[in-house]
Amino acid sequence: MDYNTFLTMITQSLQQKLGSNYVLAIHPVPKNNGVILDGLTVQSPTSHLTPTIYLNPYYEQFQDGLTSDEIISDILDLLLANPLCSSLNETDLTDFSQMKPRIMMRLIHADSNIKLLSEIPYIPCLDLAVIFYLFLDRNAAGQMTTLIHNEYLEYWQISKKELFRLALSNTPKAFPPKITDIADVMKDIARHNLGDAYNEKALDELLQEETNISPLYVLSNQSAIYGACCILYQNLLKNFADCLEKDLIILPSSIHEVLLAPYEKEISYQDLNSLVDNINRCEVPTEDQLSNHVYLYLRETDQIIIPSDDYQPV
Repeated sequence: MDYNTFLTMITQSLQQKLGSNYVLAIHPVPKNNGVILDGLTVQSPTSHLTPTIYLNPYYEQFQDGLTSDEIISDILDLLLANPLCSSLNETDLTDFSQMKPRIMMRLIHADSNIKLLSEIPYIPCLDLAVIFYLFLDRNAAGQMTTLIHNEYLEYWQISKKELFRLALSNTPKAFPPKITDIADVMKDIARHNLGDAYNEKALDELLQEETNISPLYVLSNQSAIYGACCILYQNLLKNFADCLEKDLIILPSSIHEVLLAPYEKEISYQDLNSLVDNINRCEVPTEDQLSNHVYLYLRETDQIIIPSDDYQPV
């Protein structure tokens, strides 16, 4: 079955299950780095807000053997078992007093999102861009968010500077940061996957042999979603760098997390940039990529920079 036939089948099957009171439509949705996904919106008779379900991943699972009935059942579970935002309606989105505490931020790559950035407010940050969204709800089904477009600034009569100030305050409260030693992360993964075959001593030896940058830490938020923006949380990098008594190398793992390593004079930025670029090409989906090079956090000036190949902190 080709992709378009799959979309039609899923939409018609869901419409039959939900009934004529629901309005279903498929729209192209621009995502990070120019990726366009097919979003199925479902308008219920009791809510003005329409959740969007991306069908592209479902087609990949369908090709791998997941049946259409299983896909329909999964989508229905998302829609019906865990309804989102029952307390909000469309007019609430233009009410600044209600939306003010829901304003959050994310980090994306600027040059890879030129078209998107022409439609939304953003703050330049190095070669990245801070963008903003409304955090509407969170439950067992996931999170419901909506990107803040330029027209919202007109509705709310606020500036990008005020938007940024609110996001800097709100985001750490809703999405607290989490820094984890990467060795502990790998041990948790191994423990989960290996079960009784898990051997911590053997894994410790392997990690010691394979890790080129040591120690290495994962920085994200506690939800592990859009956690790269944690590098902008007030005093987070400063306090961590002060604990290590080192400047920090920042490796952009994805829009969801970054890796932190204490700066050492022997580090080659060129090698690290090549490593990040290779990981992006081989391991990270396009829509999750943040940048192809490393950053450097300087303790003395509390500043993040893009280091040149021959740059050395004083």
